[in-house]
Amino acid sequence: MRQIKVGVIGFGTVGMGTVKALWNQKEEIEKELGVGVKVVKIVDKEWMIGRPMVVPPDIKSSDPSEVIDDPEIEIVVEAMGGIDPAFDYVSQALARGKTVITPNKELIAKKGRELFQLSAENETDVYFEGAVGGGIPIIHTLKEQLLGDDILEVIGIVNGTTNYILSEMSLRKTSFEKALEDAKRKGFAEPIPTNDVEGYDSTYKIAILATLCFHGRVDVEKVYREGITRILTDDIEYARELGYTIKLLAIARRIGEDIELRVQPVLLPLSHPLSTVFGVENAIYVRSRTRDLTFRGPGAGGDATGSAMVGDIIDAIRNIKYEARGRVGCTCMRDLTVLPMESLISQNCVRVLALDVPGVLGKIASEFGNSGVSLSAVKQPVSTPGKLTNIYFLTHRIQERNIQKAIQSIQNLDVVKDVYAIRVEDGES
Repeated sequence: MRQIKVGVIGFGTVGMGTVKALWNQKEEIEKELGVGVKVVKIVDKEWMIGRPMVVPPDIKSSDPSEVIDDPEIEIVVEAMGGIDPAFDYVSQALARGKTVITPNKELIAKKGRELFQLSAENETDVYFEGAVGGGIPIIHTLKEQLLGDDILEVIGIVNGTTNYILSEMSLRKTSFEKALEDAKRKGFAEPIPTNDVEGYDSTYKIAILATLCFHGRVDVEKVYREGITRILTDDIEYARELGYTIKLLAIARRIGEDIELRVQPVLLPLSHPLSTVFGVENAIYVRSRTRDLTFRGPGAGGDATGSAMVGDIIDAIRNIKYEARGRVGCTCMRDLTVLPMESLISQNCVRVLALDVPGVLGKIASEFGNSGVSLSAVKQPVSTPGKLTNIYFLTHRIQERNIQKAIQSIQNLDVVKDVYAIRVEDGES
């Protein structure tokens, strides 16, 4: 029986999950594929850190070249994360004709063009199912099953940390700060959670999804991004009164030949299939001209992502066995034009922190009107005269440049301390 040798670079949560799943399913995989599968080298820089897995000493290494330069290793699993030095290692592996499996969303989002070109030149494959949605099989579905469909939009809750925080704020009425601390304590958030709470992680993922859905390359730097750090429990309560929930969404929508591309917290109708996704779960909604599909499941964690990675390994082995590498290459045929955020048309929920003094509502309303923004609803809670209070304004649909002009004008009022707008996601373009 032919044996396929696998090398792993990076042995953190995802690396361990991948090796664990591969070892656990080894007998079934070999029986199904008719080839042997063996992990022959695992590379990590910090073997002194304890791990809940026993790894044979003879396959441990701290030198990536032992994987990259070994001619017998045909599949390389890159599970380091980040760009440097992962990009160099993956590039070297592809240049040597090896198949690469990676869950590295930042690497694919920022360097995918170069890597897929290198893969094509060397007649090999790059797999990245674990890069978006963890255990949700969305990449394979978009690249193959939905390739012949005409996709109009893809909307996702693709970051478990932020979804957990917003879920806690909604279900338990806790503050952002307390929900974040709870997420850290449970291992759902990193000690420095900027990548998650400021939306960078979701930005990488929606760039990848947009590339696959619309068959074009996306510059990740052009994705509009807002995090969730300014969301209050009062915002969530008011949203509920209106029939909405607040979610951090990654949105890619086709507008003619161009695309709308953004990551931000939005008011999402309670009737939307993503509105009931709570905790660390992820979900991705795809709408085409023929159907609406929702993919839902564990968005992170070693076991879920490791299972997705092993699915890629199985597919890679089939291609190697039948000499069919490159069978499903890059589907990015052109550069996509991302519409500027100021051209977005949407309804907005605007929170104004202002002094409760005579005439304050009139002053704020006048600035909305001067900016061409009409109002649909206003809510001012019971407050103390002369003290600061949050006043909520729900606008009609208006262009983003108008709402930004209104926000700036309102912010300049002497009775106003802060202004914040949350877009309403109604599915209209």
